Amino acid sequence: MILYALKSAEGYLKMAENKDFALVGINKASVYPETELAMLKALKIELQEQLPSLRIIKITLEETDHFA
Repeated sequence: MILYALKSAEGYLKMAENKDFALVGINKASVYPETELAMLKALKIELQEQLPSLRIIKITLEETDHFA
């Protein structure tokens, strides 16, 4: 599974419904499917002044069974 997120030098973005955001660890980040890339690009441009190091990252998840 491939997901996308916004990341800055200080952490990953977690977006609230009212457009507020927090910088968090990857386990709390807001992640989006490829169909939301246009929205992520627009959001990156919108927040670039506040977070100059902001970039879009691709996260690849692989699900496997773990046997102890």
